[in-house]
Amino acid sequence: MRRLALALALCIAAPAQAKTARELSYSYDRVWPALVRFLRVDEKLKITEKSEDSGYVLFELAEGKRTFPGAAELSKLVEPSGRPAVRISIKIEDRPSYVELGILERLSEKLRDELGEPPPPPPSPAAPDAPPEDKK
Repeated sequence: MRRLALALALCIAAPAQAKTARELSYSYDRVWPALVRFLRVDEKLKITEKSEDSGYVLFELAEGKRTFPGAAELSKLVEPSGRPAVRISIKIEDRPSYVELGILERLSEKLRDELGEPPPPPPSPAAPDAPPEDKK
């Protein structure tokens, strides 16, 4: 019984294998260079591979003597209002999700600092005038 309890405790204590994501109201073309620069310069991560066309950056996070592989994915979105947006996902192997969340928080702040507040959504199209009622 103790072995079963220990095995269950070890399974529960393992780091989560999920991605942490955030949607931002900036265009892909403006976020991509800022993302790469942020990861390399601000976070001091070693970038091992990247593809702007596919929207991914592979990197390594060094903590002490250990190195953890990670990935950032950037996806184009369009908000219901018609405004361009992006979804940024960060995944770092064997690290808790708060590490990924911290990177996303700092990136969001950097984008606001560099790009300003997101542009307002485009105006909604005006409804066409209703045809006049025929009174008889």
